[in-house]
Amino acid sequence: MSHLRGQVEATIASVCFGVAPIFAKKGLMSGLHPFYGVLIANGTALVIMIVLAFFSQQVWQWKAIKKYGLSNAIFAGLCNSVAIITFYWAMSIGKVALVVPVTCIYPLFTMLAAYFFLREGEAFDRYTVIGTFFIVIGVILTI
Repeated sequence: MSHLRGQVEATIASVCFGVAPIFAKKGLMSGLHPFYGVLIANGTALVIMIVLAFFSQQVWQWKAIKKYGLSNAIFAGLCNSVAIITFYWAMSIGKVALVVPVTCIYPLFTMLAAYFFLREGEAFDRYTVIGTFFIVIGVILTI
């Protein structure tokens, strides 16, 4: 069962990541500026996260956060901010059916970053490399 750990959550995330661009594109097609689309989407996410943190009692554990964890979370937030802003901008000028697949080559960049920054915690085998290669090839075939 341990090999399936996190798979349900990953599947839910995949469904949400797959459906969200449709709503984003519909908003952009109605004349919504990409920046405001990002602001509204992330603002909604922030409210949901605050409510979840409050009801899960996680809000009271801020003191347990280490500086190293905090700095990495902030850097991840910066990367996510650039990603979402450029994603909305790309969708405002491109077709969702082309923009979304191009953004899905991120496993290539994740694998490279993990190789350089997480060497001790990540194991790479030929299946991981081949699978990532197939993802990129699949995206190239769609565009």
